[in-house]
Amino acid sequence: MTKDKKNPLLSGVMAGYLILLAHLLLIIILATAVVFIQALAEYIEYVMAGGLLLIIGSAVFFYRILKQNGKEIINTLKNPAFQGQNIEISLFGGLASVSINSPENGHHLILDNQSPTIQALPIPHSPTPQNKLLRLADLYDRDLISKDEFQQLKEAFLTSQKS
Repeated sequence: MTKDKKNPLLSGVMAGYLILLAHLLLIIILATAVVFIQALAEYIEYVMAGGLLLIIGSAVFFYRILKQNGKEIINTLKNPAFQGQNIEISLFGGLASVSINSPENGHHLILDNQSPTIQALPIPHSPTPQNKLLRLADLYDRDLISKDEFQQLKEAFLTSQKS
């Protein structure tokens, strides 16, 4: 026999063995799946109870984190810069968010004719120096006063604040 005649015989026998081995492996995988599904069906109550415990445990975990950081959040919200403002807190990288609305909704939406964006401008509850400067800058941004008028009013305001 030559080499050419031996190779097809051996390769055919090896292919047959590989096919039998693949079928045996497939039967083992299917049997394992059947046993797993049967066990899942028998113990579904325990699986559901475990899932419920995981949900309750994660809720307790997040409650403790919020309780620890709650004082910091409350102190931040009591800051005068946030008074009268609506605040949105983003959690988990933006997957969830919490919106805290001000009891006094101090925002008016203004549609600027020159740009298609909507801007929320806070209505100052008390005339603080920062609010006065913000209103002055807003008037300049909306082209209600000229640059010279803006500079004059700003300088007059800053000199009155120094004295």
